[in-house]
Amino acid sequence: MPTIYRRKPGSRRYIDYTNEQLQQCLSDVRSKTLTQREASIKYNIPRSTIKNKLKNKHRNKPGHPTVFTTEEEQAFVAHTTALSEYGFPITEIDLKIIIQNYLSSRGRQIKQFKNNVPGTEWVRGFLNRNKTLSRRLANNIKKARAAISEQIITDFIENLNEELKGIPPENIYNYDESNPTDDPGKKRVICRRGAKYPETVVNATKVSFSVMFSEHLWSTWTDNSPNRAGYNRSKSGWMDSITFEDWFMSHLLPRLCKCTCCDRVN
Repeated sequence: MPTIYRRKPGSRRYIDYTNEQLQQCLSDVRSKTLTQREASIKYNIPRSTIKNKLKNKHRNKPGHPTVFTTEEEQAFVAHTTALSEYGFPITEIDLKIIIQNYLSSRGRQIKQFKNNVPGTEWVRGFLNRNKTLSRRLANNIKKARAAISEQIITDFIENLNEELKGIPPENIYNYDESNPTDDPGKKRVICRRGAKYPETVVNATKVSFSVMFSEHLWSTWTDNSPNRAGYNRSKSGWMDSITFEDWFMSHLLPRLCKCTCCDRVN
């Protein structure tokens, strides 16, 4: 079965008109503004179709009926949208598993699905039928960040402005440990169409690696280092009070004092 149906050259286009055009055509015929033949020519709708619609024949949707009812598909859409809004958007595989669990809980067996798991073609058709959903790349955010509200950010900025009053920008230092991290990448998820920044709440947005050296600090490890760079080590490989004090006294304090008497060689 082809992924996308391609009309054969020369064949008649199927339903080459909108529902609004059809309704206007039927209205003109019922009001005797146009005959069926004239309406067929004007709106490019087959005369047989006009006759069937006037007699309320073939009212069902054309094509093969869907596996699920409209109500069931709308429930899937609402479930998918809610998960996305809460920060847990589902992937295509997640949707397939949800469908499988739904069918199993009701004891239904769909012959078109292998082991009751819908295929990629069904997912594509499901998204095409439900235009409120789309597939997007989601950003990863941690739970703590997801819990931050606009008020918390506003309070933080106001408090920070109060604390930094009268302090020149050149006297503000940021001290934090650093470690190499990798990028876990992004997953393509199903979310509400038009969502500007779809996000996935995860335990960690990156995987961190701690680099630990032995108790000894060999001089060859510091060769070709930046000018006035400082090095230290601890027995455990972690920052302790001794290494912190050494960094504070030999690197940061001279800059804070801004006097040559405190300037020590790193």
